[in-house]
Amino acid sequence: MWLVTGIDEEHRFPDWVDAAAFYRQIVEDWVDAHGDAAQAGILDDLQPGGSQEVELADGSGEKVRFALAWDVGGGRTDHFVAC
Repeated sequence: MWLVTGIDEEHRFPDWVDAAAFYRQIVEDWVDAHGDAAQAGILDDLQPGGSQEVELADGSGEKVRFALAWDVGGGRTDHFVAC
């Protein structure tokens, strides 16, 4: 499964295309809301079928991290997660 993580969320997708589309959406939404023009091309080096992790800073210097990666655990955890 492909794992997409954002500021306070994580989502799993069986298909890379769906995962990449969601990843692009959340990163681009954050850049539109908090970023500057220099961050606009941050996703340009995402290769088809590849993983990526980006760390961005807003105007106050607060950093956030987004990632698209293959989840070797396949979504299985050894513990319960409460939402």
